[in-house]
Amino acid sequence: MTPHYIFYLIIIVFHSSMLLSREDDDFISGRLTDDDGTGVPYGNIYIKNANRGTSSDRDGRFYLAALGISDSIVIFAHSAFHPDTVNLRTVDKSRIEIQLKRRTYQFPPVVIYGNLYGKESLQLPVDHWGIDFNAVPSSGVGIGEKMDRFGIQVRDYGGPAGLKTVSSPTGYSEHMLILLDGFALNSPQNGIFDLSSLPVEFFAQGEVYPGQGSSLYGSHAVGGAVNFLPAKPGNFLRVRSGSLGDRGISGETSLQLGKSRFSFYGNQFESEGNYRENNRFAQNAVGTKLRAANVAGWNISSHLIVTQTERGIPGSLQYSSPTANKENDEILTILTGRTVSRLGYTELMAGAISSDEYFTNPDWAQESRHQVSNWQTRLLHRFDSASRFSNTVSMELGRTDVTSDNAGDQTVTKGAAGLLSQLSFSKDFTFAPSARVDWDDHSRSAVVTGNLALVWQLRDGPLQSMTISSGTSYRSPTFNDLFWEDASGYTKGNPDLQPEEGVSTNLKINLKPLNEGTIRGSLTTANYTVDNLIQWAPDESLVYSPQNVMKSELTVFGLTAIVAPKAWPITITVGTETTDSRVLTEGANQGEQLLYVPPTAHWGELQLTVKKVMGHLSYRNLGRRRYSYADQGFLDSYQRLDLSLSFNLPLSDFMIIIEGGARNLLDNRELQSVYDYPEPGRTIFVTVGVSR
Repeated sequence: MTPHYIFYLIIIVFHSSMLLSREDDDFISGRLTDDDGTGVPYGNIYIKNANRGTSSDRDGRFYLAALGISDSIVIFAHSAFHPDTVNLRTVDKSRIEIQLKRRTYQFPPVVIYGNLYGKESLQLPVDHWGIDFNAVPSSGVGIGEKMDRFGIQVRDYGGPAGLKTVSSPTGYSEHMLILLDGFALNSPQNGIFDLSSLPVEFFAQGEVYPGQGSSLYGSHAVGGAVNFLPAKPGNFLRVRSGSLGDRGISGETSLQLGKSRFSFYGNQFESEGNYRENNRFAQNAVGTKLRAANVAGWNISSHLIVTQTERGIPGSLQYSSPTANKENDEILTILTGRTVSRLGYTELMAGAISSDEYFTNPDWAQESRHQVSNWQTRLLHRFDSASRFSNTVSMELGRTDVTSDNAGDQTVTKGAAGLLSQLSFSKDFTFAPSARVDWDDHSRSAVVTGNLALVWQLRDGPLQSMTISSGTSYRSPTFNDLFWEDASGYTKGNPDLQPEEGVSTNLKINLKPLNEGTIRGSLTTANYTVDNLIQWAPDESLVYSPQNVMKSELTVFGLTAIVAPKAWPITITVGTETTDSRVLTEGANQGEQLLYVPPTAHWGELQLTVKKVMGHLSYRNLGRRRYSYADQGFLDSYQRLDLSLSFNLPLSDFMIIIEGGARNLLDNRELQSVYDYPEPGRTIFVTVGVSR
């Protein structure tokens, strides 16, 4: 899709919304903000003495029918702010601006897991949790170190600056969809996304959704989805240093332009990675953020980030590559507009990512270049026809252009349409079916996926709530799978591959809190079956090519507990999972465990807050994992303990921040997160910064 089509689509939707949001005496509309003009999401707006109300969207906007209402007093309320009221006889009904005053509460430290924007996002109301990137310091500069937390299995290719991918419960990183505020980041070239390529300070949090999600997002969401939310524009400067030659500087400066904010971000980081030969890493990044309110009735946000990354590729211990090098230049830009009208909530997103990867290895006289441009647009509209029933319609268009030394010059155009319905039978029970159809001009066939989610609040007994989601999913073959042609003739793609097909069910039960809420717990179980798994295998001439030859099944049982004593400033979170996975394909692999899926996994986190000092201790233990069927290779149990401390010192209008810690505190050397790729021993880091 060309930029011209994206521009025309934006203009059409903006103009349509302006016509729909015209002034009408039967409606009142406006915006809730806080002291600095930022929209207040999900505030309550209701008319006094009338059974009529609504809530503000994620930008603070609201639209409320007032037909036949005699009372003229409107009440605005939010748990974090003091309430306010207006008299409709004294204001313009179509332009009500309410600035709420923040309310201060004094509570012990509380850890909240959830999605701040879940109501307006294209997401099912099922189990998910958030990771606050500012809560816990970490080594390195990439987003992968922050994601390597409770309940997440990050596949690590060595050290704080090493390549990192999120491994799905099915064992495949390609089965985990990676999103940036709803924009898909998975590479069309190989299906994965390197989390070390994004500087973490550009972002605020990550949201994790286990289980199927293709009925909402499309390809790659077989095992779950991770959505990154950019941070608001801010002002800070930070300098970091650490072992392995880690050093860097980053900063952001922002301007307030009326009710809009614009910021410029920059980051430089490098690591010698000298525990292995050819393990260096260097990255330069710049970016901009814009948050604009009330542009022809729309809230506009845009994000642009440009990264230049160079890394050595040391290879595995068995097959080292002391001179291999890879350079990546990436440009990512997203423009999002949101508005509320009498017809409901509308969101329009247009984005593009351009990647240029250049690989060289003088030892093998090998080099290759892959240039990928990926355009995506999405129109999302939620119809609120009644207080207990809503329908969200989505339409997507996209195009991918690839120029590759190994996959050739390829172009694929994609389209999709989906429907998510949410019906609340009562305050305790919500029913949410969804369906989606995806089409592309390569396969010239449609892929249909569906999902059913239930949320049930329980009032009696030991259970508090139950969420269940079950449905189908898929993953399309990548460009490497379809078109790869090795220069030496030892590998080739398969243009006749079928999409991988998944069926899964996820269940979570929250137990009622004990001891006045100081102890909370939950139970989870999930089942995944994936058919048409793509595996590269040799033919009689030992030429490798991908084939739809495998089928797998996996069942997970988990338990999580959170302990937060009121008398102590600590929060302890522990979890354990047992996994039974197997390959169902007939032949030598039948009945064997899936690659990289541990049969047992244990996590533990301790958070300590004493005045301005915060400490964090994180432990993980992944059981023995298979990494090869050919030689019956296994990875030993993976145990790691991380420690971090942070100190905040207010100074006039500024905040001085000092952070530090140790990665792999137990100094377990030669840990292997993936096949034959070791991590270093204990590494330390420190960051000093100032923010305003």
